Amino acid sequence: MSDEVQTATQEGQTSETTRDSGEEGYQTDTATNYGNVQPESNQAETNDNQADSRPDWLPQKFETPEQLAHSYKELEGKFHTRKEEFRNSILEELHSEADTDVPTSPGDYDVNVNVPEGMEWNVDESDPMLGWFREKAHNYGLNQEEFDGLVNEYIAMDNTRGPDWNEEAEALGEHADRRLERVDTWASSNLSEEAYGKFANIRADADTVKLFEELMELNGQPRFNMTSDTAFQETLDKNDLKAMQADPKYWRDKDPAFINKVQQGFAQIAKLQK
Repeated sequence: MSDEVQTATQEGQTSETTRDSGEEGYQTDTATNYGNVQPESNQAETNDNQADSRPDWLPQKFETPEQLAHSYKELEGKFHTRKEEFRNSILEELHSEADTDVPTSPGDYDVNVNVPEGMEWNVDESDPMLGWFREKAHNYGLNQEEFDGLVNEYIAMDNTRGPDWNEEAEALGEHADRRLERVDTWASSNLSEEAYGKFANIRADADTVKLFEELMELNGQPRFNMTSDTAFQETLDKNDLKAMQADPKYWRDKDPAFINKVQQGFAQIAKLQK
């Protein structure tokens, strides 16, 4: 009897113990499975916090400002690339069109000078300055029209550096224009075409006019002398020449220049009588 009670008592304790252990295990499993799940109220609170931290200016298609910055940088790079390609395309087209107008070689440039009224201009193809202009124009890719403009601009500027004829005329006196005209007529009649081309390009000044007047006298021309208000003496007559022969410079001093002047005077008279 006592053994049965003891056995029943032990079984009852065992069963109770097992039941308690099972309940504790159940409680433990429940805590383990659901301990990390946030309540719905906490999840909503998290979403609200994220919404509050998003800038109002950020477009909806971007989650962060960093995404917007990256997208803008890519767009900017594409824009600059297209802009550079467009620029290069335009430059290539302009360069291609310009090349068609450029002469094949520097020597192919023509010299078209807009000569001011009353001025003569002869082109010297052997002039080193002209060769320099042609070479530079070809290197810079200038067409014929641009070359003409460059040359004419240089000539206009170069002419401003010469002597002022108004000032030079004062040194020659009231008949300065007549004296210059006389010298030019004599040079065109007695000099070769090449020599006269050089003469015509000499800037007129008082000393140059006087120099050529002396050369003219040595060639048998009279000293400049106005015979009336509108005319000047163009040649020596026989009386002038005989008076010169009576001059001591001619018969005593044997001045070569003076003697040549007399001889040229007689030759001039003989030429006019033919």
